[in-house]
Amino acid sequence: MNYIMNLLRGSFPWISALDFGIFLLGSLVVIFVLAFYVYRDSSLRGGKNLLWTICTILFGGILPFLFYMIVRSSYTKEELEEEKLNKELMQLQRNYYELMVSKEIQKCPVCGEEVSADYMYCPKCFTQLKKYCDECKKRVDKDAKICPYCGHIFDEK
Repeated sequence: MNYIMNLLRGSFPWISALDFGIFLLGSLVVIFVLAFYVYRDSSLRGGKNLLWTICTILFGGILPFLFYMIVRSSYTKEELEEEKLNKELMQLQRNYYELMVSKEIQKCPVCGEEVSADYMYCPKCFTQLKKYCDECKKRVDKDAKICPYCGHIFDEK
């Protein structure tokens, strides 16, 4: 320590031991604040937080901190998880929409023509696709044995 003080006094005669101590203490505070920030930020982003903290302390704080700021992930773990959930939600919505569209359009069992799900007859081959329930007057599939709305049992004809 005396060697460093003598070297500093020779190079910078105006630096006292107190000034040197304050400068050293301030530098250590800055290094540890940067190391703490790197530790917390790396923890949030899913990085190797302990490794980055040790590098920041050992190599003087500023340069490892700047390097960390350049190479760190742009997103936190929460943001990545939220993005993943949003993608899954969008896929589920697409699947639901495709299912709903596929339910709206059916094929005629006789000619294969695409017909709307609420058509009573095929417009191409005139095949009956639906029938009305005698009790509740709602549309049901022509092959239904029972009305799903009121429970009326259809006669076998």
